[in-house]
Amino acid sequence: MARREMEGVRVFEYGPFINAAYAGKLMADLGAQVIKAESPDGDDPARIHGPFPGDIPDLEKSGYHLYANANKFGVTLRPESPTGRRLFKALAAWADVLIDGTQPGELASLGLDYDQLQTVNPRLVMVGISSLGRSGPYGEYKGYDLTSWHASGASHVYQGEPDREPLWGAWNNASHWGATNAAVAATIALHARELTGRGQYVDVSEAEALASLFLAVEVSDFNQSGACKVRAGVKGMEGHAPSTMRQTKEGWVFVMALAPHQWDNLVEVMGNPDWATTPLFRGTSRERAPYAEEIYGLMAEWLESHTARELFELCQARGVPAAPVNTVKDLYEDEHLQARGYFVEQDHPAAGRLRMAGAPFRISGQPWRIDRPAPLLGQHNEEVYCGLLGLPKAELPDLRRAGVI
Repeated sequence: MARREMEGVRVFEYGPFINAAYAGKLMADLGAQVIKAESPDGDDPARIHGPFPGDIPDLEKSGYHLYANANKFGVTLRPESPTGRRLFKALAAWADVLIDGTQPGELASLGLDYDQLQTVNPRLVMVGISSLGRSGPYGEYKGYDLTSWHASGASHVYQGEPDREPLWGAWNNASHWGATNAAVAATIALHARELTGRGQYVDVSEAEALASLFLAVEVSDFNQSGACKVRAGVKGMEGHAPSTMRQTKEGWVFVMALAPHQWDNLVEVMGNPDWATTPLFRGTSRERAPYAEEIYGLMAEWLESHTARELFELCQARGVPAAPVNTVKDLYEDEHLQARGYFVEQDHPAAGRLRMAGAPFRISGQPWRIDRPAPLLGQHNEEVYCGLLGLPKAELPDLRRAGVI
């Protein structure tokens, strides 16, 4: 069996809900040994958010917890007490990477910031993920996915109709992209440590991660012309036509023809209607932009005579950019994803047999896999605190009664 990319890397994950959990997942799925520390109360939003089987809340059966925390060891820990801080430092001393998804200042208030932890582990790579970053005028501000999304500027450009209020990006875009950047940055810092022998602190801003992803072109446009682009809604790319999301006989499809050959091929796919071959529409996509609404109206009969899937296949066969707007059901049944083995199955002691999303990438040798299901709350307390850190087993009941674990 191929060696997995991050085997031998030890990760201590601390922080609620998504950003720390997804960063840890990306590393755990590639073989890193990840220990996730949670509140003894089980009040992590990942456990209480759902969805739940049968819509019955259960800390061990939340869909996001089962997905994001598979492949990890789970312990409970409350570091507010002196004993809790001692255990936190012991885990930081063990780790190569500490993923911190808490709000700015939270660990520092407990004496657990990077400067303190570096004294127990000079080789530690600590990655702090927050909404706005941990330096600058807003460095101490609390923030959440909604804060990050709007602070990035992405909502001004991408979500909603231009004459309406901006919308929130669906399902915590910012937290997931912040987590992805955190996992990548941690890996880079580990490589740097091989050269220097020293760890370092990595400060990840979710808002900046989104701004880098969505706004590079818009920032350049503003620098050159002072233009502030606004949401285009279903019309698609502003200043080009066709570039649109439209309803079909069944479902929605996105169609875009910017290059001249793409437009010519789209006209051919539509059956060479007379209107599409007139000189008025023969120019570039920018020249067609003033007539976008007329073009979309004329395309409607053709679009509504096919399903989104049929249009996708017709356009792809002729080199026209197009994509069906898939529902979750569409994805779950998609033959392409099934052929790529995207969905994986596993057994969980509380939730039973599960089918869930798999790897977001492919690496030669198939190093990605699920070795263990998401941990039960505190499942590995004894294994980690006694087996790894050397605490006597007799201390665990006292630590539980004191609310430390």
